[in-house]
Amino acid sequence: MAAMKAAADAGATTWSTATFYGNGPPGKMGAGFDNLRLIGRFFKTYPDYVGKIQLVVKGGIGPGMDITSDLELNRSLLSYARECLGVPIDVYLPARIRPGADPVLFFRDFDTLRKEGLFHALGASEVCAPTLDKVTAAGIVISVVEIEVSLWSWDEDVRAVVEWSTANKIPIYAYSPLGRGFITRTWKTPEDVPPESFQGHSPRFQGDNFYKNLQLVDVLDSMAEKRGLSTAQLAIAWVCATGPYVVPIPGSKNPDRARENTEAANIKLSKEEMAQIDEIMRQFPPVGGRYPESHSAALML
Repeated sequence: MAAMKAAADAGATTWSTATFYGNGPPGKMGAGFDNLRLIGRFFKTYPDYVGKIQLVVKGGIGPGMDITSDLELNRSLLSYARECLGVPIDVYLPARIRPGADPVLFFRDFDTLRKEGLFHALGASEVCAPTLDKVTAAGIVISVVEIEVSLWSWDEDVRAVVEWSTANKIPIYAYSPLGRGFITRTWKTPEDVPPESFQGHSPRFQGDNFYKNLQLVDVLDSMAEKRGLSTAQLAIAWVCATGPYVVPIPGSKNPDRARENTEAANIKLSKEEMAQIDEIMRQFPPVGGRYPESHSAALML
């Protein structure tokens, strides 16, 4: 609660969450909703913040983590989400596109729910620029795009979405801007990574990949120290500088860290510093995939 309040007070007034974060009621809706209940408790504890925070909620995930645009299921997810939150949902977006689905038909189902008044605006997550062009050309308005943007997630597909964002003036919510804790050295060795965590299954955190990827962090640490910044501040400032509508969404349970991360958006990097970081990333590209192989089929479709 203290970290959430500190972030909001520092200016982080758009929060990204999901129906499937944490545990939840058994049955047809599948797991999740713990994070939504937490946010709901926050609003009950601090009612003055109702209306000051915009909520972006990912959904479209059913039992067994199946990707679905099923209208009945998503109506149920939205109904329970609003019950947990106690406030309206500003943006709802499918967390992934179902592989093989026609993206226009897929997003049209979600737009039907928007027209029913179940949320205010429609977003998209883990989508590529050609898909965004196809969906918006069909008259479906995409108000937010959520993708992973960080110093180790900056491949051609990501850059193309940032260019699309700039051209269309649509915000990107850049998740995992600190490399899921890797860039801030949350863990010293691969053995430190909790095996049950997402990182415990991510190729970039495994064995030799871990140590090879640390080379990037070593150089970033040195650059940040010379600038008088933490490496986290440098990484967040860089994400902000990638495009005029790119908004990093770091997470933290520590109030001081949440405040520091939010304030990092005010740090300006020079053209020379951006060029230096480009060269660092060229020399030390990430080793290993962003997600386990079992998840890769639904990324940047």
